[in-house]
Amino acid sequence: MPPFTDRSAAERASRADHILDAAEELMVALGPRKVTVGDVARRAGVGKGTVYLHFTTKELLFLTVVMRAQTGVISEIVRAMHEDREAVRPSELARRLYLLQAREPVLRSMLVDAPGSLARLSHDAHVLLGDIVELRWRTIRAYWDHLREHGVLRRDRPFEEQFYAYTAIITGHMTTEQVLAEQGQEVPALATRAELIAQSVRPLLEAEASPEALDAARPRVIEIFTGLERRIIDEVEEQKRVKRTT
Repeated sequence: MPPFTDRSAAERASRADHILDAAEELMVALGPRKVTVGDVARRAGVGKGTVYLHFTTKELLFLTVVMRAQTGVISEIVRAMHEDREAVRPSELARRLYLLQAREPVLRSMLVDAPGSLARLSHDAHVLLGDIVELRWRTIRAYWDHLREHGVLRRDRPFEEQFYAYTAIITGHMTTEQVLAEQGQEVPALATRAELIAQSVRPLLEAEASPEALDAARPRVIEIFTGLERRIIDEVEEQKRVKRTT
């Protein structure tokens, strides 16, 4: 078999993106549990075998869709940190995460519309992409420890308790919207909900940090999140490559 040309490599990358686009559309429309590889293949206009050439399992396909969406979220967070020192605070990170994920269709679907699918996907990520899961955990820990060193975070509770509270606040807000809507209860506007998250996090976890402390912490925080973004981008590209030949 002759070696692939640059053109064929570009065509394969474009085909993989087309498959990811089709999978994302179906995940949003139907929910991940109802989507099959055959559905994705028909939507993309390719054979099932072609899907498996790029993504060896349905789980890896769906995980790649989610990772691709997450890179856009992280990129926006890093951009905000470059522009505003306040963006390095956990309260501001939580507010922006909530807003960005709510506006990203596939992430919103996973986090709000299909919580059971989120649990399944989290399990798959741990099994299939354990190094990425571990990197995310190390990123959060490095971010947390760095802010502690610069007096941005309180020190009266251990990291594990603080991070539990942080995660519970964000997750609670994400799931409560759907629960209240289904019960016919009024739900505040998106921006209001995001602000409520920030106001919940800040007094519970953050110390009174000066602008100088935030400026001192900012370069390393940006470096930490940029490293995570690049690693996830690399993983997406790795999953898009042809895994076998026929």
